[in-house]
Amino acid sequence: MSGRSALPSARRQTGLIVAVFALVGAALGVVGFVAGDWARTQFVTAAAGSQPATFGPVFLALSIFQTTVTLFFAGPVLAAVLGLLSGSRFADASAAAGVAAGGALVGFFAMAGLGLLGLSTLSGAGTEQIYALRAAVGPLLLAGVATTVTGGVAGALGSRFVR
Repeated sequence: MSGRSALPSARRQTGLIVAVFALVGAALGVVGFVAGDWARTQFVTAAAGSQPATFGPVFLALSIFQTTVTLFFAGPVLAAVLGLLSGSRFADASAAAGVAAGGALVGFFAMAGLGLLGLSTLSGAGTEQIYALRAAVGPLLLAGVATTVTGGVAGALGSRFVR
């Protein structure tokens, strides 16, 4: 035997949840930057047609907005999956809910921060229409609350299926 306890560690489970959120956030930030830069190249700098100066920046802004919304939608989905998985390791529903909610709270803001960091590095011609990051604070906080609640409830539900 390895000396490890068969009981779950709340700290390790919370760390795992935060790490997965951060990994997804970093990936979405990189993909968002690549997609945004591609859209900028296609619809702003290399665009031709009757109104590329009007269409390109608006399309780019919508692409970045859509990527931000994807970050916000990913939070509760990821919290539900990780909450159920992590919660199933605990016999006590309140401990499972606390671990999953805490991990989802910290993890969501890590994910959103890394994702928005990737998007914020996009610059150049046509980026004038992209929303200001401070405009995302309200929706970010609301999405954080929804993600935290989802994680906590999923953790409590997951604890009902302890192995």
